Amino acid sequence: MPLITNTVWNEGDIPTAAALNAPYDSAATASAAVDGDNCKDNWITIFHFGSGNPCNNLYSFVYDGTSEFSTSSTSYVTINSTGVNPAEISLNYVPNQYEVLRLEASGLVTNIDATVTYDETLPVGDRGNPNYYAFRLLLTYNDGGGNLTISLGEWGYSFTSAGGDGRYYTTLPGDPEETGVPIGYQTFQFSTLYPYTGTTGVRTLVKVELQAKVYDNSNVLKIDRNNIIAVRAKH
Repeated sequence: MPLITNTVWNEGDIPTAAALNAPYDSAATASAAVDGDNCKDNWITIFHFGSGNPCNNLYSFVYDGTSEFSTSSTSYVTINSTGVNPAEISLNYVPNQYEVLRLEASGLVTNIDATVTYDETLPVGDRGNPNYYAFRLLLTYNDGGGNLTISLGEWGYSFTSAGGDGRYYTTLPGDPEETGVPIGYQTFQFSTLYPYTGTTGVRTLVKVELQAKVYDNSNVLKIDRNNIIAVRAKH
């Protein structure tokens, strides 16, 4: 797109309507081919967009109540504090090749029941695994043959603090259990990116869910407030 010039009118000049409108007519014609001359730093900002045409598409799920979601499942389950409103966001769009989806999730772990935080029957390095619970973001997509899912990441936390010597598990058979202090009312938060590298027009991103699980089903994880945010850059 060429640079658009304007005439500076001096006192006493008598411009015609066509002369006054010439810069605007030129801009309307030339704007069909924007190039590097018009794309310097700060050439456009959010203020150039109308309210119905944002720079990014924002998708979100928010539960800010106090009802507790509880799980003792050792397989991932979708958080659902109310029982009728699962922690998920509907996307339902077709990404362009090399497009990136940005995701964030957070929430509050409330009361916990950490009954088993140590297991001597496990290999030495794994004996503290029951002390852990985890979250993941699960993406559902469709390439034309039905819905499929992929994990976008897993994030783990501990039911209790480290024991007196800093260990979550013993290092030798017969060592005393190091259980630490239960940690309730702690927040969790994490973020990730999902880059789509496939061909434009093939994949539909359907939804994203926030899920949780425990390692040992004797323990109960409880969550109330939770949210997911996904941001798609405007194209």
